Amino acid sequence: MKDAASPRGAVLVGFMGAGKSSVGKELARRLKAAFVDLDDRIEADAGKGIGEIFAVEGERAFRKRERKAIRDAVSVPGRVIATGGGAFQDAANRRLLKAYAPVVFLDVSAATVLRRLARDASRPLLSGDDREKVVTELLARRRRTYLEADFRVSTEHRTPREVAGEVVALLGGSAGSTSRERRRG
Repeated sequence: MKDAASPRGAVLVGFMGAGKSSVGKELARRLKAAFVDLDDRIEADAGKGIGEIFAVEGERAFRKRERKAIRDAVSVPGRVIATGGGAFQDAANRRLLKAYAPVVFLDVSAATVLRRLARDASRPLLSGDDREKVVTELLARRRRTYLEADFRVSTEHRTPREVAGEVVALLGGSAGSTSRERRRG
């Protein structure tokens, strides 16, 4: 799907609360690209929120919707795509996303996730009593797969503008700060 004539796009992956949506909007603005937030697309197509999809249909049905949203999103070149936190865990999704555009893992610590999402009751996977345990364990399980991305950029103590600037530099191949890391696959 990638070729030299295609507009430049990117795929943002990472854990919930990493900043994929806010960084994605800023990145799309800078790249003059369309922005696609997969979670927003899924909600619009379903006519209900992700929490409701999980509660009524279950996670399996949500993941099926997610796979369809990814196929639709990658059908147009040059977009900036922000995935849901679990989308990159699926091998077929990973292949599609990596074939589409450079994949950037927005890295964040469990402590920062908990701080950023402290008042967010909309996350179905965080609906239990021990949010700290859930975040720590789920992030640890997903991290290995996130590291299959082309680039890793920390969002710790950084604004979406700062992170988007670093991603633009990475996509352009220019030198950047020490918080970036090129992944070879």
